Amino acid sequence: MSEKEFKLVCPKCRVHIGHFVNNRFIVDEKCPSCGHKYDNIQNVPNMRMQVQKNEKLNLLNDSKTLPNQNSSDSDIPFIQEALQSDELILELGAGVDSCDNSNLIKTDAYLYSTELHCLADAHFLPFEDNTFGYVYSLAVFEHLHSPWIAAEEIRRVLKPGGKVYTLTAFMQHMHGYPHHYFNMTTSGLERIFQAFEIISCEPSKHSSILQLAYILADLNKIIINSKFSPESQKEASLLCQNIHEFCQIIPNLDDEIMENIEMQKLDFSKISPAIELIAVK
Repeated sequence: MSEKEFKLVCPKCRVHIGHFVNNRFIVDEKCPSCGHKYDNIQNVPNMRMQVQKNEKLNLLNDSKTLPNQNSSDSDIPFIQEALQSDELILELGAGVDSCDNSNLIKTDAYLYSTELHCLADAHFLPFEDNTFGYVYSLAVFEHLHSPWIAAEEIRRVLKPGGKVYTLTAFMQHMHGYPHHYFNMTTSGLERIFQAFEIISCEPSKHSSILQLAYILADLNKIIINSKFSPESQKEASLLCQNIHEFCQIIPNLDDEIMENIEMQKLDFSKISPAIELIAVK
């Protein structure tokens, strides 16, 4: 990566306000054009413009409950292609990603790791036009309040011919980080990325059937806390027992079920926990 060519810009007015040195961004305290001030959290530049009152950005303590990941170990072909290229790569929603590829820029809206290069809002990215050869995000787009704007921002920062990969929720229960706005169908995700040339958009085998167990576990709580007539109580108790047994057994079968979805694409498309898209600028 050329440190001289890679610049950080004010997401509001796109003026150059930072540079890249020793795998870190050095950012001006204040934008010389619009006057917006930028701070650092645990030495990670906070490039978010819009922060809600009392919103907590430092979630290092909360990150202890998040899974540690390494993009280098991913079994997603797109990510491996990106990491093996010579192109700059942007990861949106990196969370706790320990990948040390020198071309990978890791961002998140919250500080889950001090290995993040900066905090960034996917709706207002702090990068110049035509910067990256690849962009990818995993389990991010369901948490964006305006994912169509984020898609346009991705298009802006991608080079011509650059590629984007996103994996997002379809059949999943509501979850935080801190808001959950959308679950998406394939047609919905295609609509969001309509300005791109879409290569593929389909149910993802890089997800987990356990998401359906989480939905059933929520249903089980509702049944347990409901009042039934004496005539229905026996059936309700039996249903709770069956759901409980299902949720205990399904983790043992998850990998094998996901290995067989290629032969059952039609049925899987109706209940897929996630969908994925690959598109080109």
